[in-house]
Amino acid sequence: MNTTRRWLTHLSAFFFVLFMAFGLTSYADDGMKVHFLNVGQADSTLITCGDHAMLIDAGKNDDKEPILNYIQNKAGLTHLDYMIGTHPHEDHIGSMDSVIEAVSVDTVMLPNVTANTRTFQDVLTAIDEKGLSITVPEVGETYSLGDASFTILGPVSDYGDNLNDWSIALKITYGNTSFIFTGDAEADAEADMLGTGLDLSADVYQVGHHGSRTSSSSALLDAISPRYAVISCGAGNDYGHPHQETLDALSARNIEVYRTDLLGTIVAATDGNSISFSTAFGSGSSGSSSENQSSSSSTAVISDDGQYSQDNSASSSDVTVHITKTGEKYHSAGCQYLKKSDIEVTLSEAKARGLTPCSRCNPPQ
Repeated sequence: MNTTRRWLTHLSAFFFVLFMAFGLTSYADDGMKVHFLNVGQADSTLITCGDHAMLIDAGKNDDKEPILNYIQNKAGLTHLDYMIGTHPHEDHIGSMDSVIEAVSVDTVMLPNVTANTRTFQDVLTAIDEKGLSITVPEVGETYSLGDASFTILGPVSDYGDNLNDWSIALKITYGNTSFIFTGDAEADAEADMLGTGLDLSADVYQVGHHGSRTSSSSALLDAISPRYAVISCGAGNDYGHPHQETLDALSARNIEVYRTDLLGTIVAATDGNSISFSTAFGSGSSGSSSENQSSSSSTAVISDDGQYSQDNSASSSDVTVHITKTGEKYHSAGCQYLKKSDIEVTLSEAKARGLTPCSRCNPPQ
């Protein structure tokens, strides 16, 4: 009996040493998923890791139904570990009160700034009625989300009346993969983040401020050095987001871009070593997840030496684009040039006709 016990002890020790030597890590069975919800010209991102979940922002006031439908029905959730409102603008906290009322929440995070709006007051009321308190995160703090963890990157300073710069920014890490979210933080806040000395490198960057030229500075993009970027914006929005300057900066760095206005809800899934994207091609209108549209997915594999490779499992030629009767360009839905004529065709058909992409609405290419 003693011999058997000694043998089992030695065997356990052997596997422990083997485990440590090769850096093996056990992650959640279904990995981590980042759901960039299609809420038009707004932001709402659901992150799930095993039985744990976090919602970063909650769209506009009228996004209540699609957001809750996605959380409760699509993702099957009744509980959130964290509910983060990056900053008190309506397009980021509009339906936050409804989410807090509908599902249980452990921790509510908001920056240390207020807004004199009904929307912000509704959020405070929901928090109070649920008996919750507000956590104001500090830069450098790290929190766990199942097998994942996230570190607070901002806000670093007092930004006065500039609510965008007050945005809670964070980096979430799962295994060897990471994602960065900066809300609507602009140049000053980005510079302050760079000055903290925190590691800002990440595989995926949710482009700040819906792709505005006021965010995503060259210094920040170089520090993050992402392989992928996701832009949450609405088709044909009044701000012209994403701005061409931002798209050019991303393109110059060979960063692959996914946009909710062109692709609908975007889901990035990681097993800790590779990242795959599932997209639904649709109009990108507010509240529509375009679930019935044709989908495409790609997988990026990150090797031990940090190199990337990608495998596309579906051709972009099946994407729906929009053309006019006499124009020489093809467009994404909602483009201003489609006011008098709007004909849906596939991308491959548009190219076969010799049409080229519109430079204003930047359709799939």
